[in-house]
Amino acid sequence: MTTSEETISDLRAMSAGSAGYAPVSADLLARLADDAEHGGPVWSLIGGHPQAAEPLFGIRAVAGVRWLMLSGLAPELAEHLRHLTAGIGDREYATRTWQLSAQALLDHPDQTRAALDRPVQQHQPGRASVLLAALGMLGAPKVRLLELGACAGLNLLVDRYRWFGPGWEWGDPDSPVRLVAHGKAPGDLTIVERAGCDLAPRDPADPADVLILHSFLPPERDIERMELDDALALAARSEVRVDKADAADWLAAELARPAGDGDVRTVVWHSLLWGYLTPRQQTDIERVLSEAAARMPLARAGFEPHNWGLAPRLQVTVYS
Repeated sequence: MTTSEETISDLRAMSAGSAGYAPVSADLLARLADDAEHGGPVWSLIGGHPQAAEPLFGIRAVAGVRWLMLSGLAPELAEHLRHLTAGIGDREYATRTWQLSAQALLDHPDQTRAALDRPVQQHQPGRASVLLAALGMLGAPKVRLLELGACAGLNLLVDRYRWFGPGWEWGDPDSPVRLVAHGKAPGDLTIVERAGCDLAPRDPADPADVLILHSFLPPERDIERMELDDALALAARSEVRVDKADAADWLAAELARPAGDGDVRTVVWHSLLWGYLTPRQQTDIERVLSEAAARMPLARAGFEPHNWGLAPRLQVTVYS
């Protein structure tokens, strides 16, 4: 199978970008790039996927490995990764990790293909710290929060976490989810309504969906794994609404309803979503926001990279 230089380059770039915080995943991506370059057995299995040329396809493949391990289908790999801390930086250990990972994919082609069909959903609750910063910038006393690409709704629970910033604390003091924040305290605000949409929403009370979300966490990120479990348990109790819907259509329907009294500001939030949308979808969302701004106090907070090779950045837009 002939693989484009751009696809191989994307895999190597993703590997380099992951090396600092997820060295095991970074090494797997680098070896997957080698496999693709030489027409190896793993790429022969997965390279024909219709989205194989997309920038984040390698993340789906690595998540597929992780899903196989977590689901009990790759016990030898699971046992191997029990010694992960001692093995980081050891080339023989890394080679064995790749061998066991590749074998797991090849041994379970149906499950591997199913994993490749799933959208990337790296849904750690700590990302809500960016949303918290945006809400602090806006300074609205009452907020209706709408999220595009909400997954399991963890960002929508931003006020139900306990945040620890430099010299301040904020949020529910009894929350089981306790996270570090940066910058200034967000001040007094109340989220009076919250809802989200996603093309593939995840139910935080469904063990199968929980397993999928865990599959996108690198195996060496122990703290994030515990935070995710705590946030999913809280979300399951909170029953936050996340509808399965197209972002533009859903947003238009939500913004057609009034937000409440005059001091409620509607905030539309999205993170690491924009690059998945087509230009037409992006235009439709922009149009819906512009039209709604004439009827209500409205703001948009996005945490997105300029392109997949760059770090995401927060951009807050206030419509007047």
